[in-house]
Amino acid sequence: MEQRRTEPGLIKIFRNYCGFALIYYFAFFIFTIIKIGSFFSPSLILFYINIATYALLFGYLSWMQLEKKMGHFFFPVAIFLSTIIPIYSTTIFWPFTAVDSLTEVIYRSWYLFPLLVVPITLIAWQYGYKLTLIFVVFTAFYDLPFIIIGIKELNFQTIQLLGVPIQRAIAFGTVGVIVGLIMNTQRLQRRKLIQANIMLSQHANTLEELATSRERNRLARELHDTLAHSLSSQILTLEALRLSPPSDSSEMENALTQLINNSRAGLLETRRALRDLRSKQLDDLGLRASLDLLLADAASRTDCVTSIDFSENIPPISSDVEQRLYRVAQEAIGNIIHHASATQINLSLTNEGGFLKLVISDNGVGFNPGDVLDIERQGIKGMRERIEEVGGKFNVSSHPEGGTLIIAELEVPDDTRLSM
Repeated sequence: MEQRRTEPGLIKIFRNYCGFALIYYFAFFIFTIIKIGSFFSPSLILFYINIATYALLFGYLSWMQLEKKMGHFFFPVAIFLSTIIPIYSTTIFWPFTAVDSLTEVIYRSWYLFPLLVVPITLIAWQYGYKLTLIFVVFTAFYDLPFIIIGIKELNFQTIQLLGVPIQRAIAFGTVGVIVGLIMNTQRLQRRKLIQANIMLSQHANTLEELATSRERNRLARELHDTLAHSLSSQILTLEALRLSPPSDSSEMENALTQLINNSRAGLLETRRALRDLRSKQLDDLGLRASLDLLLADAASRTDCVTSIDFSENIPPISSDVEQRLYRVAQEAIGNIIHHASATQINLSLTNEGGFLKLVISDNGVGFNPGDVLDIERQGIKGMRERIEEVGGKFNVSSHPEGGTLIIAELEVPDDTRLSM
C-alpha cells in the first residue's frame, strides 16, 4: 500500500465502528442464547468469532503506543484483519442451512456486504480509488468460483445468480471510486491551501520588510531635516574657531555662547521633529493648515516674507500623498532657512491638467549643484525619493545669487478626477 500518513480522524472512526459492531454482535449473541437456551451450538460459533474479531480490532485500534511503533503499517493491518477474518469465518463456520448449496452461497455473499463495505470505504479514504478497485476485485469475487461450481445448467435463473457477485463488486467499486475521488480532491485542495498560505506568509514578510525599510528611510530623512542642519552649523563655527582663534576671551565667550544657542536650537528642532513623527498634524489640521503653520514657523525664525497659493480645486488625496508633499515642503523650507539667506519664500499647490503641482521658491543666494555639501545633497535626494516612490516627478533648479526653485508633481488618481 502507498506509504501515506493516516488521514486525521480515520483510526478513530474505524475504532468507533468496531465498538458499535462489537455491541451489536454481543447483543445478538445474548438474544440467541436466550432463545436456544445453550452456550454451545454450531450456530453460535460465528457469533463468537465476530465478537472476538471486533473486540480484537477495538483493542488494537485503541493501542496508541503500538500505533507509534508500527507507523504506516498500523492501519493496513487493521484493514487486513477486518476483511480476511469475516470472509473465511463465514465460509468455514456458516451456521445456516438453505434449500440448496447454491442458495446458501448467495445468502453468505450478501451477509458479508455490510461487513466489507466499511473497510473498502476506509481504504478509498486513505489510499485513493485505484487501490480500492484492486481490493474490490479481491473481496467481491471470492465466492464466484463456488457459484460457478454449483451451477449445473446455464439458464436464465443461474445467470442471475452469477450476477450477484458482479452487482456486489459494482456497488463496492462505486462507493470506493466516489470516496477516493472526493479524498483526492480534498488532498489537492489542501496542498493548494498550504501553498497559498506559504505564499501569503512570504508576501506578508516581504511587505513587513518593505515597510521597515521605508520607515528607516523616513526616519533618516526626518533626522536629516532637523538635527543634521544644526550639527553642520556648529561644525562650521568650530572650524572657524580653529582656523581663526579669537584674540581675546570675550570673542571666545561669544563664540561659545553662539554654539550653545545653536545646540539648544538643534535640540528644539530635534524634539519638534520627533513630535511630528508621533503626532497626526495632517490628520488633525489638513494639508493647507499644516503648510500655513510651516510657513508661519519659517517667518518667525527668520526675516522672510512668506506667501502661499493653495488652489481651490485640489481634490481629496490620500494621507500618504499629503505626508509626502508636506515633508518635501518641510525639507525645502528648512534648507532655505539654514542656507539661502532669503527674504522671500513662496509656496503654491495647484491642480493642473490632472497633476498636483507643488512649487517652492525663494530669492536667496542659490547654489551650484556641483558645490553642495554631501549633507545638503542627501536632503535633495530625500525629497526626490519621496515623490518618485509614488510615480511623481521632482526637479530642482538653482544658480548662485539667483534663488532656488523646487517643483514636485504627482498625478491625480482617475477616480479622484472623475469626482471633481
